[in-house]
Order: sequence, then C-alpha cells, then structure tokens
Amino acid sequence: MIKNVLQILLFSIFFAASYNTFKLEAQIIERKEVNLPEISQPITKLKKAIGWTLQDNGQWISCNNCIPNTNADINKTNDPENKLGKHNFTEMQLREVLIQGEQYAILLVFRRNGYFKFETLRDEWNSRNDVDFYVFKATKLKQILPDTLPSGKIWLTNMDVFCMGKIEGFDQKTYLQKIANQIQRQYVLKYPSTFTLLFAVMPLNLKNEKFVRFRLIEVFNKEYIYSQYFLNDYLPHLLDKFYYEVPYGNFIEFVRIFPVYEDLIAQPKSFNEYYKRGVALFKRKEYASAAADFHHAIDLFPGQSFFLAYAYLGNCYYNMEMLDEALMFFNLAIDNKPEQAEYIYDWARVLYNRGLVNYKLKNRNLACDDWNKASIYGISEAQKMLKKHCK
Repeated sequence: MIKNVLQILLFSIFFAASYNTFKLEAQIIERKEVNLPEISQPITKLKKAIGWTLQDNGQWISCNNCIPNTNADINKTNDPENKLGKHNFTEMQLREVLIQGEQYAILLVFRRNGYFKFETLRDEWNSRNDVDFYVFKATKLKQILPDTLPSGKIWLTNMDVFCMGKIEGFDQKTYLQKIANQIQRQYVLKYPSTFTLLFAVMPLNLKNEKFVRFRLIEVFNKEYIYSQYFLNDYLPHLLDKFYYEVPYGNFIEFVRIFPVYEDLIAQPKSFNEYYKRGVALFKRKEYASAAADFHHAIDLFPGQSFFLAYAYLGNCYYNMEMLDEALMFFNLAIDNKPEQAEYIYDWARVLYNRGLVNYKLKNRNLACDDWNKASIYGISEAQKMLKKHCK
C-alpha cells in the first residue's frame, strides 16, 4: 500500500514537472505578433500605353498595353504565349507604404501570363494573372522625368529598390499581405535586394503633341552591371528597338501626383514641416499623430490664422469621434475665412463637415444651416444632405 502511494506521488511530481516544462517551452517558442507595414490604396494608376517593337524584318508594330516580340515570324502565329509579347500589363499602380517611419512607394505591374499543361506539345494553355512589385523610396519618383529634359533625350534612373518580386496567379484578397510580408522580411534580414529596377524615359514631340516613351529594366543589383546602362555608348540606344508610349500628361499624372513628403523622417521644426507631415499622417488615417502635428504647426505660427490647419484638426477629431473638439476647430476654421479665391471651395467644405458634426450632436437646425451655406458654394454633398435631412 505504501509502495503504491509512493509510486502515485512520484508520478504526480513527474507530471507536474513535465507540465511546467511544457508551459515554459510554450512560452519560449511563442512569438509576438508582428505588425506588417500597411500598404495604401492605389494613389495613381496607368491603364493604357501603346507598346512598340522594331521586328527583325525592319517593320515597327504595336499593340495596346503590350510590347510585341522582335521576331516577326513568332508574331504571326496564334500561339497564346507568343501573344503575351516581350512584356505586357493590364494596369500599373503606385501605392505607398511606411517602413520604420520612412516613406516608400510600391510600383505594381499587373500582367497577363500563363503556361501549357503539355509544354512539349504546346497544348492546353492555362492563362493566369501575375503581379510584379517594386518597393523603393518615394523620393525616387521625383527623379524619373526631370522638367528640364529636352525632347528626344533619354533619361535613366536607378530606382534602388528596397525589395521586389513576382506573385504568380495572385489572389486579390491576399496579394498585398504577401507583399507586406516580403517588405517585413527584407527589413529584418537587412540584405540588399538581389535585383534593382532601371526606369528609362524619353519625352518626344510628335505632330504637335507631346509623348513619353519608357521602359522598365530589371538588372542585377551590382554596380559593375547596372552602371553599363548609363554609359554614353549604351544609354542613347535603350529605346531604339522597343518601348511603351503614352501622352505626356498621362505619364506626369502617374509619377508626379503621388505626394512625396521629404520631411517625414527629419524632426519637424517649422510650421510648414509640421503641417506637411500632419497631412501625410492624416491620409494614412493616423489621426492622433496628425492632430499632434497640426497643434505643433499652429503653435509655431503665432498671430496668424491658417484655416486649413484648423480644418484638418476638425477632421482628425471627427474621425476619432471626439465631436466637441471637432466642432471647436471647425468653428475656428470657418471664422478664419480665407481671402484667396482658390481656397474658398475648401473653406466651404468645412461648412459641410461642421454640418455633419452638428447633425451627430442632434443640432439639426444648425446642421441644415451649414449645409445650406455650403451648397451655395457648390458643395454637391451638402445639397444631398439638405434633401435628405432638411425638408
């Protein structure tokens, strides 16, 4: 009997020790959840470009959003793989991502692709959609096409990509998460990207219209390799045989509308620096941080009244559901009506926004009054709210 009790006791001690060890191991291998970098919605898009190729028979041919093959015989076939050309895209996008507080851009190139189930027989073609992505510092966008670049001259920019890759047969629901995972991995590993992207452009005047020819070039990220493309004997011929061509205005909209905030990293010191960073943070929906920057900006601008800073503060607090604070700053923005005509429409939008706050605060008459005034300045949303809530 005593022996059995001792056996049970020893087993209990062993089980308890084993259980505690298991708990300890579980605590050791447990990982903290990693906050992946947040990728923005598309900021700019390029949906159409004409691809041109000089074939080996001396003829130029073109197609929409596709650079045809240089082999004339291949282009005559109905082979579905050959019809994809040297390069193609269905859409190009520029998105934004913050990597440890620094602003980066992501160039996304959505492409048509596919494969044969029976490659040797070239039979049973399976089409798919791929996406190529390139992550680089947002300031690089300003270098792609200098304003002073003369017509007919080629300009080449090394985008110095942070990371890049391809997602084959991508899923619309998960592909951005995969890109965010790759960005996070690259940041942790600290390794330079194996490849980089060169962006070749050339403005050109044709029949009283201005166009931009461009080409994306993936190369090994080794200086002795990519530097060859910049040599005087090589650079002028980058667009001799194939390129994309788009109207100048379309290209400018694609690469220039993207807001580049060069003061995001440095510690702001002036009104302008705090204000610009506040706008950037607001667009990323970081409302508390944006509000702090707008307060700093106002503190650095004593005796002056810039209604947009107050308006942004009102928007920040509205989005944080701090309605009393939002109302206070919308009041300040409206009291400081700008004299410049170009700001009146923005000022009228503050009236509309204050109407939203008043409506949520059950001040229906005040809300209707704000929307009525805003509608006079052409704010269409105000007119809709009047019809819906102010009969």
